[in-house]
Amino acid sequence: MENKNSTYKWWKDKMANKIVIEKEILDWENPIRGIYGIFIKEKEDVYCAYVGRANNIYHRFFSSSGKDRGHLVKIKSDDCKNEKIKQALGKETAVIEIKVLEEVKCQYDDYYKDMQRLAFAEYYHISKYQELNQCLEQLPDGRNMDKDVWEDEYEKRHNKDETFSL
Repeated sequence: MENKNSTYKWWKDKMANKIVIEKEILDWENPIRGIYGIFIKEKEDVYCAYVGRANNIYHRFFSSSGKDRGHLVKIKSDDCKNEKIKQALGKETAVIEIKVLEEVKCQYDDYYKDMQRLAFAEYYHISKYQELNQCLEQLPDGRNMDKDVWEDEYEKRHNKDETFSL
């Protein structure tokens, strides 16, 4: 059966050399549930720009319906917010690689456990890359402090520390 998704066609016809997607992700008839990574490769350097989780990774990239439009749909419509990905799109020597980092199948023993397994795997991979100073635009879904509040507290603490060091 032929894939008739318009974003898939756009990617295949115009972006397949710039955005390289693992073959298993492209199998829309057998979707993968799990964790994926979006990497920027330039020469020998590889940088993880984003880690995400999805019940259907193909859908997470190619879906144009609903509030969570797919990553490639956003790139196609120039609505990508990730600065590293946007920079890579503008660099001739950079390639974006999309990979499955971990398949997390539903075990169907308990709904909450299945959801937690997926969330835990995502957090694990985000932490792994952030320890390497990558994936730094990443925020977990469960954040409870807005960035401006964090920045205010940071400034207060830094100014307090400087006062005491005088």
